[in-house]
Amino acid sequence: MADLQKQFLEFHNAIKLGTYEENDFLRKKRDLIIDKLKSKLAERKDDGYPQYERSFNQGSYALNTGIKPVRAGDYDIDVGVLLDCHKEDYKPVELKELVADCIKHNNRTVEVSRSCVTVTYMKDGKPDYHVDLPIYAKSSNTYDDTYYLAKGRKGLTEDKRVWQAADPEGINSIINGLYKGNDTYEDNGSDQRKQFRRCVRYLKRWCHHKSAGIHSIGLTMAAYHWLEPEVEVKNDGDILLSLVKTILNNFDYFGRLSINLPITPGGNLLKSVSDEDMATIKERFETLRDNLQSAIDEPDAHEASKILRKSFGDDFPEVNKSDKAKKSIEAPYVSTGSSA
Repeated sequence: MADLQKQFLEFHNAIKLGTYEENDFLRKKRDLIIDKLKSKLAERKDDGYPQYERSFNQGSYALNTGIKPVRAGDYDIDVGVLLDCHKEDYKPVELKELVADCIKHNNRTVEVSRSCVTVTYMKDGKPDYHVDLPIYAKSSNTYDDTYYLAKGRKGLTEDKRVWQAADPEGINSIINGLYKGNDTYEDNGSDQRKQFRRCVRYLKRWCHHKSAGIHSIGLTMAAYHWLEPEVEVKNDGDILLSLVKTILNNFDYFGRLSINLPITPGGNLLKSVSDEDMATIKERFETLRDNLQSAIDEPDAHEASKILRKSFGDDFPEVNKSDKAKKSIEAPYVSTGSSA
């Protein structure tokens, strides 16, 4: 059986994005928008505008699971914004429209979408990247510390223009705290977190490449629920195959998969997926499983790498025909040095 751990690590390094702190460009753009919002709200304080209270990183950058986009212009940044106001005093779409008005500028477009305010920067007349700003407020009930997300946009019915209880930083704590404090793992679970993040990135690139139809948070939570790291004796291909098999085993009798969000607001992240789209998701996972299994069983490293490129695209390295590397009984673990 061919040992492709070296290729998996090269693939990971080719597709991964660092954190905000590691990306000076994105950090500056994030700060520029937040500073603009703060200053504009402050200018209109006497008009009764709510004031900026705090912001926090969300999404793949905060979790260190980001990947480079397949298509140009697909870079996105998620920054949660808490305003110093009560949800009882504003309708959710009203508050988002107010934020959008504060950050309008001639070199970017600003749009109120269902879950956030989206700021898109243009380059040569085409979208270059966008910043999503989920907007939060608290309740006037002093005993309620819950954050409430402003949901909805113009054109939606009232039942979809709501304040939704949320724990926007809860996912950060859960994922960034994985395997810590477990005496089973050395170095406070550092290697396990690295492997977890690599596997999430592999799934994200597969999903983008094959249009599998699952949002990033769904893939991350699937790995959270079902990935079992084995950094000492197994390579990433084995671990990923085991994860995909477990995901497929969790499809129910009706052909549906549930991926539960373990924090507020909770619930099944795939609840709204149609039966037709769910069937496509299952089919995509089955093909990924078969390709991973074929690559693991294939004795020739060149042929095995070609099989994996079907699922992951051209960023997965193709092994030279002259490379006769074989899989050892215990494949060595190689650290990528990425953040734990």
